[in-house]
Amino acid sequence: MPASRRVTRAVSEVLDMAPRRGEVSLPRLVEAVSDNRDRPIELTTADLPPGVCGQWRQYADRDVFLIQRGLPAWDRTLAHELGHLVLGHEGIPVVQAAMESTEVASSELIGYMLNQRTGCMGPSGEDAEQEAEDFAALLIYRLGRLPSDRSSIVQVRLGEAFG
Repeated sequence: MPASRRVTRAVSEVLDMAPRRGEVSLPRLVEAVSDNRDRPIELTTADLPPGVCGQWRQYADRDVFLIQRGLPAWDRTLAHELGHLVLGHEGIPVVQAAMESTEVASSELIGYMLNQRTGCMGPSGEDAEQEAEDFAALLIYRLGRLPSDRSSIVQVRLGEAFG
């Protein structure tokens, strides 16, 4: 299924922020988004719970993208988390998620839920995950087609439009 117009527009906006000189990489795009928002975005690796490849954590003064330590293909996960951020996905607080999901919980269940990714829980969670996946796929595809000097970005966009 092709990416929605909203996702395509978001990818284009992120690529428009790309540095004009030097290599255009995913970490440099994250830095450009951070600069554009005037809000730091930190990239770090962590030992996340099993089955969790990445997390976007929002703090009062910064955002943090956590990537599972030792993940062989971290770029897709980083692009996915960036997608959540630029697409404006909002989660619900962990405590709210726990209260809505359980009446009485054991300490093991509470610990499990506190380790779960809650950024996309809620009624639109699956849609948000799919949208972030579409964003990641399109961003990585288009990033791979960018010329190293960005001087011929118009050629790349024409090539994408007309094959």
